[in-house]
This record gives sequence, structure tokens and C-alpha cells, in this order.
Amino acid sequence: MHDADRSVELRALQARAYGRAGALSAADAARLRELESAKTRLAGPPATRSPETRAPDPAQAPRGVAEEEGSASPADPAVDIERQGGSPLIALRHHRRLAVAVATAFAVIGLALGWLLFTDRGPAPMQLSAQQEEWQSAIVASGDFDPGSVRAMAEEEGVVIWFATKNERADVCLVLGHEDATAPACTTREQAVVQGVNATLTKPVSQSQTYDVEAQMLLTPAGEPAVITRSYITSPQSTAMFASPDEAEAATALAERTGLDLRTILVAGYDDDVPIWTGIDMSTQRYCLVYDGSMPDPPMACDDSIMLADADRTLVLDVVGEGKTTRYEYRFGYGQQYLTVTKGWEGDDAAGE
Repeated sequence: MHDADRSVELRALQARAYGRAGALSAADAARLRELESAKTRLAGPPATRSPETRAPDPAQAPRGVAEEEGSASPADPAVDIERQGGSPLIALRHHRRLAVAVATAFAVIGLALGWLLFTDRGPAPMQLSAQQEEWQSAIVASGDFDPGSVRAMAEEEGVVIWFATKNERADVCLVLGHEDATAPACTTREQAVVQGVNATLTKPVSQSQTYDVEAQMLLTPAGEPAVITRSYITSPQSTAMFASPDEAEAATALAERTGLDLRTILVAGYDDDVPIWTGIDMSTQRYCLVYDGSMPDPPMACDDSIMLADADRTLVLDVVGEGKTTRYEYRFGYGQQYLTVTKGWEGDDAAGE
């Protein structure tokens, strides 16, 4: 075989053996060793002939060693081209694509988290029963409010509290509703931020009692409504407000037993679950403090109206039970009213009647 043909074959085998993706069969590896040995014998003097160079097995030689040995051949154009313009550019493009993909993924995740954390979506509307849905439909059908603005916010003793807007969102409204009765209250957004919006609806409980449901709406800095509700049991014959129907019935029974004016009876406080009442005696017009009131002749202490004209007003009632005395002291006047309960009281200044 001519030397030129051997050189071409040698370069081709070296390119396959020492390239990045090089691979030789066993026969090709043997042929490469044979050509390299022949080239070494022809190039070097006989006295200084170098030992036979064995071509590394591409399957066993480390890639770094194979690349280093392949670079020893300056006449190998395939290796030079691959090192200068092949794999490094491909790797660089791969890294760039990977970096862009990672940056895009982080941007998408950041946008999603920002939307979840900081987007003002407003409070979720309250779930309504089928009957309450009918009440809401009637409010929407009235046409008094902006389309799509009616939203249920809370419920108090069966009364639903809605938020709505009118005049193209310039005004905000608080609407209380129960069955056919509604109590709307509206004001401007500016006024609602300063003072809020208040509304009250009276719901019948029985022939002698009603629930007074009150609601107050304030606007958050973002313009969303926040609602506070409270309710009281009231009686047409009384100006007092009671916490439950049972308490209102107990006040009526107390008026019958003691002769107190039902319109003046109220709960001053509790000793555990026992109510302590106050009221005015209809026959003497004296102010009285009553313990419990569930028995026929409840413990009661009254003071003269002349004494109550003073700025410092106090009613004291001592109740003895199980060998111990409990003192109930009710202080009231133009300021804050409060009841003090002292168990195990020791003294002889009881004011009970």
C-alpha cells in the first residue's frame, strides 16, 4: 500500500479513536497500532527507535487521556476541527438554553406566588340557604343597587347582612334582610371610611319579644367591607335589652313577683350562672338590686331615691348561703356601671331587706 494511502487511513483511524465520540472495533484498533508502529519505524533512526506505541482501547482509556494523546498529532484535521468548532459551541448553546429555561421557570413561579399572596380578591361570599337565596334575588330584582354588587357578608340570628354599591360604585350600602323585611343604609365611600355604615333590623321572636339585630360596616384601606354584628332580645313593655329569650321571660316573671317596673329591669351582672338584676319599685320608686329572682321571694336590697341623687350611687346586697356571705355591690351613676361580687364577706353592715 502506498504511503499516501496509509497516511489517509491512519488519520481516519486516529480521528475515530481520539475524537470525543470516537469508537473503534477490535480490528480497527489493531490496524491503528500497526500503522502507528510502521510510521514510527520509518520516521526514527534504528539506534533510537522508540518502543512500540500501543493504541489505547477506546472502551477502557479515560476520555481525558484519549483527547490528550489525540492532540499529539498536529496533522489530524478532524480533531482540530472538533476541538475548535464542534462540542464547545454545542455545550455553550446547551448551557444558554438551560439558563434561559431556569430563569423563565423562576419568573413564572414568582408571578404565580405574587398573585396568590398579594392580589386583592376580596372576601369570599357567604354560603346562603335556598330561602336566603330567594331573599337575595328579591334585593337584586329591586334595582336599587349596582348590578353584580350585592354580596352576602354575615348572618346574625337568621338575619342576613349584605354589602352592595349604588350610583356606579360611588356609594356603599349595608343591607339587612329577613324574610320580607329589609333595612338598607347607604353612604358615600368617603363617609364610610370615616364613620362606617350602621343599620338595624327588628325580627319578631314572639308576641312579646323581638330580636334587634344591629350591624356596622367599615371599609378597609383596600376598599373592602368589614362587618360587625350584634343582637339583643327586647320587649315592648321594657326598655332593657336581654341576651336571650329565656332571660327576657325571667325579667317578666321577676316583675310579677317583686313589683318592679318591667320597663326598668335589666341584668347588672352574673354570679356564675345566676343573674343579678336591677330595677325600680313601682310603689316606692326606689332603685333595687335583686339576686336571682327565680324564687318567690328573692333577696333584694333597695335605696331611697334621695340617696340616689348623689353622684356616687351604690346598691349593696348581702346573700347568705351554706354558712357564707356573698356581698353584691353595684356602683353606677353618670360614668361606667359595674358590679362587684365578694365571696366570704365578713361584716355586719348588710343592706338586705
